[in-house]
Amino acid sequence: MKRPSITIPAVIHLFAAAHVAVAVLSRIFNYVDDVPLTVLTLSMILIISVRRGLRVELVATLALICIFVAYLFGIYGARFFEQLLGCGIAAPAITTAIVTELIGWLTYAFARSRNPQTSRRMQWSPSTRQIVVSVAAILLFRIFYTSLFSSPYFEQQGIYPEFYRLLGNTLALMTMFCGNIIFVNQRARLFSRRGLRLAASALFTLGFVLLLTAAVYFGLPQGNGAALSARHFFRLYTVVLLVDIVVYAMLQLAIYVIESHRELRSERGKKHRALFHYDRLKQQINPHFLFNSLNILDYLVQEHETERASAFIRKLAATYRYMLKKADEQLVPLEEELEFARQYIDLLQERFTKGFEVEVDIPRPLLRRYVVPCCLQLLIENAIKHNVVSPEQPLHVRIAAAGDRLTVSNNLQLRMNAPASTGVGLRNIRQQYLDTAGAPILVERTDTEFRVQLPLL
Repeated sequence: MKRPSITIPAVIHLFAAAHVAVAVLSRIFNYVDDVPLTVLTLSMILIISVRRGLRVELVATLALICIFVAYLFGIYGARFFEQLLGCGIAAPAITTAIVTELIGWLTYAFARSRNPQTSRRMQWSPSTRQIVVSVAAILLFRIFYTSLFSSPYFEQQGIYPEFYRLLGNTLALMTMFCGNIIFVNQRARLFSRRGLRLAASALFTLGFVLLLTAAVYFGLPQGNGAALSARHFFRLYTVVLLVDIVVYAMLQLAIYVIESHRELRSERGKKHRALFHYDRLKQQINPHFLFNSLNILDYLVQEHETERASAFIRKLAATYRYMLKKADEQLVPLEEELEFARQYIDLLQERFTKGFEVEVDIPRPLLRRYVVPCCLQLLIENAIKHNVVSPEQPLHVRIAAAGDRLTVSNNLQLRMNAPASTGVGLRNIRQQYLDTAGAPILVERTDTEFRVQLPLL
């Protein structure tokens, strides 16, 4: 029997409870060291990342940002709750529980945005080993910086004097931000292999931070006449390096979010286009359409209307040829779409010799605009499908364009035995426009008329 797997939300809650227990015990035994909490946080990120199949770069980026956020909230959040509750033990427990839940759900949200499949059990693989190594390296990095900042080398003030010097230099901050943006955007283009990207990132960061540190230390661009002191310069360098790493990680995460959104939109667009193409094919190759077309062709042959039968076959072939030709195109010129619609209308008028009228009113300059392929054919097909067409009750379809809109309308005279409308055709056209251009279509229905307005692109 397969054992049930613990869900990721349950993992987050369990780690939050473990954080609370460690925070309480450390205060009871006066063991003021946040390394165990950092180990728990990184372990939670590791488990979520492996189960969701995240890339090594993203795991490292999330881990860097999360331990930085946990450090800041752990200090200032604990002070806030201690003043609010007046309890030195409960304050860090509440703070670390909140921070752990936030970090866990943040990691889970990023994992779901990129890789929305269901969770799986942890599997040991080469990728998992790389993730474990990167998380372990970040843990060592955290221990090193914590030990360095609490050492006598940074004196009693800690990192705050150097941190405030960096914040006071606008040129250095702007250069840090812009330089990291440029490098993050160009890194993948310049270095295709992962190892080269990591080495290039390390070299760029160390060299770039050296220049930033010099700008802050000597007060550039104005200058402050400070004499060079290796001790103070190194202290400033370590602080600027830490801030730059965090900025780099946050920009990398922002790029990841943008790429994820773009890929998700692209995949959604492909899915909707596939549904649209399927619906077009189903509308045209369904048994009713073929049956009616063959009946018309048989009638023309029986009546020895060879010229009309030949013209009908050519138009039918042209209809399918256009559909196959435009199957992979997102947009087509309105002039081509209108020509295809006329061929389709001619086929219908062989079936409805009387009672089916189509009026076209499109200014010539607008024929160079673009529309979604086969949208006119689908709208005409819908009008025929749901309305009475007879000499006594003619169906009038009007195709007109003005400004940035193409309007297809028909008088409303619903058939008593018409199939219930599923709205699939209109839904697919609407989604095609949203995916392609972010432009909606407008559907209006009154007691006497049905009207659809399409954007002209």
